[in-house]
Amino acid sequence: MLKTLWFLFIAFLISVSFAWILESNGEVLITWLGYEIRTNVLIAILLTSLATLFICAVSYLAARVLTIGFPSVFKLLFKKTHVRKLEDLIKKHRKGFDELSELLMAIELKDKKASESLYKSSSKLIKTQKLNAFLLGKIELENKSYEKAEKLFASIENSKYSKILVLKSKFKSSLDKKDDLSAIAYAQQILSVKKDNIEIAQELFILYKKQGLWKEAKSLIKEYGQDKFLNDLQKRDAAVINTAIAFEHYRNKEFWSAIKYGNLALKAEENFLPAIEIILKCWIKKGFIFKTKWMIKKLWEKNPHIVLAEIFDLTNHKISADKRISEMKRLVSKNKDSYLSKLAIGLSAFRVKKFNIANEFLRLSLLSEKTHRGYKLLACTQKYLKNNIEAEQNLHKAAMIQDDLHYSCSSCHISTSQWSARCKSCDSYDSLEWLL
Repeated sequence: MLKTLWFLFIAFLISVSFAWILESNGEVLITWLGYEIRTNVLIAILLTSLATLFICAVSYLAARVLTIGFPSVFKLLFKKTHVRKLEDLIKKHRKGFDELSELLMAIELKDKKASESLYKSSSKLIKTQKLNAFLLGKIELENKSYEKAEKLFASIENSKYSKILVLKSKFKSSLDKKDDLSAIAYAQQILSVKKDNIEIAQELFILYKKQGLWKEAKSLIKEYGQDKFLNDLQKRDAAVINTAIAFEHYRNKEFWSAIKYGNLALKAEENFLPAIEIILKCWIKKGFIFKTKWMIKKLWEKNPHIVLAEIFDLTNHKISADKRISEMKRLVSKNKDSYLSKLAIGLSAFRVKKFNIANEFLRLSLLSEKTHRGYKLLACTQKYLKNNIEAEQNLHKAAMIQDDLHYSCSSCHISTSQWSARCKSCDSYDSLEWLL
């Protein structure tokens, strides 16, 4: 309906205009080279319109002829040699573009031999310096000839994209040489120019993890979204990264920040022990002893662990020996079934030099579970009780069992007193765990 109204309106305007020109038709005088042409306005408008249409038609015909839209007319107007040369040139370029299409598909499929062969033939047909430099650079990049690719991309002048490709070549070269710090620098440069390069962001994330740059890794996840790194994120990565950041803050005596990141780690994995350990130690440093004890009692009830007993015993270091042992007994009573209950009491008694009590509970713990720590503590207790022969026997038994005194690496089995996201011995990621 609306289109019909518009058509009627336009038709009305044309009719009114035409009628007005007929009623108010004036005269037009054209003087050129001494000649005079006198006519009325309506005829002048019609002649001008016809002349315009004629010029458009001639222009269209000429354009079609020159592009061999009408080959027979073109051959009639021009010499045969010119026609043949132009036809050969067009055929050459058509063949070149066909081979260029094949080349691009071969590069995409990483077919090295086909890519090199097609490049040689297409570069003879299409002699464009920028295009050929890019294609050859792309082939060299796929073939891991990064230095050659860098030079080829650098030869393309006045292009922001070529600069990114040069940086990408340097980045891949650094990765190939295992120069992680240089690779990180080049990846950061690429992302500063082209932020949406997800492939580089993902590779940078892996490098951050490898180098222990946890804050940078976390900021990368925050900027691009966790879904972009699902293939690179392990199950406990969020817990590990936040705990590593918390540990850095703890070492720098920034206890509130350490607690913050420790809690973020526990949101990712509820019972992640390294994060729990850092949080508890931070609360002690801030003087919240009551809160620390309350947290340990709650944790021990669900998931007893010797590190919890060690920290709990640390909170009682100012009270008397008997009360200290009594407090530990109250703690372990919340989960009596665990063999760690006896070991925890024995450990507490040994620290306050109540060696007879330590001897009793350590023996009971070893009846439930034979551990390196249990035998070693019992050996030390026996030395203080002047039972040197039995002490030597227990040390020998301890040596036959894997060391469980601290965190142990599941890859190289080395023990360390402090947790870290990467093992300092074998550089394996997320491999340190308490064995007790």
